[in-house]
Amino acid sequence: MIKFEKYHGLGNDFIIFNYKDLMAKNIKKESFSDLAVKVCDRHTGIGADGMMVLVEKEESCQMIFINSDGSIVSMCGNGIRCFSNYIYNNKILDGTTYKVETLAGLLSLDISPDENFNVKVDMGKPLLAPKFIPMDTSKEKFINEDIAVNGEVYKVSAILMGVPHAVIFVDDLEKVDLVGVGKAIENNPLFPEKTNVNFVQILDVDEIIVDTWERGAGHTLACGTGSCASVVVGELLGYLSSKVIVHLTLGDLTIEVKDEIYMTGPSELIAKGKYRYN
Repeated sequence: MIKFEKYHGLGNDFIIFNYKDLMAKNIKKESFSDLAVKVCDRHTGIGADGMMVLVEKEESCQMIFINSDGSIVSMCGNGIRCFSNYIYNNKILDGTTYKVETLAGLLSLDISPDENFNVKVDMGKPLLAPKFIPMDTSKEKFINEDIAVNGEVYKVSAILMGVPHAVIFVDDLEKVDLVGVGKAIENNPLFPEKTNVNFVQILDVDEIIVDTWERGAGHTLACGTGSCASVVVGELLGYLSSKVIVHLTLGDLTIEVKDEIYMTGPSELIAKGKYRYN
């Protein structure tokens, strides 16, 4: 049996293990993808959008993130807020300011351990050059460019916000075939490592609604990096201000565009338990 905790950030849910507990069961890093597929299964496992493993360091922690399909990705915005909640609850680091190592770099987090456990995350700088996203295109940037899906043309902007994102502004989210269009763009040959796809409806210059199709997870209730990407692209195109409230299915995030991107939002502990590992 392996100890786990399960958290959600606005409905985006995750299972978290401590690396020490996995090593005690001889579960090595090369087996993390298989473990994620098993524990994230909503019928035969615990059920989640993704799995995280915490590796303790001297003055920081490392976050290893694996999607429910077993794919390892560099970062997750909702996930890192849940990760900081796990750090606090298990007294792994002192204080309310944490440094977390990710494949997207070292991120700084300021926590407010109140009822909603709000976390402000310095998400770093977005990258627009296609070689970083990555994309198979000769364009210097891929902003508001046409991509055809099932006979319709969508204006798509692509950036790296820790992980690759495509952003599409729409008039009415309820009229969007999120699964069909999202899956088609995720797997478009333009994106050799696939991409997350965000559909954005503007309510005002400082208020939007975002719905996301995530690579490796499908339709999720919230996406932190996707919310950041949507605001970055919206400000770049002149649609949005530099501080925006992002409405998601179960609540809101606040995204600020400064020299770097800042995301503030809640996370919540769902359950603690032990997973039977075979």
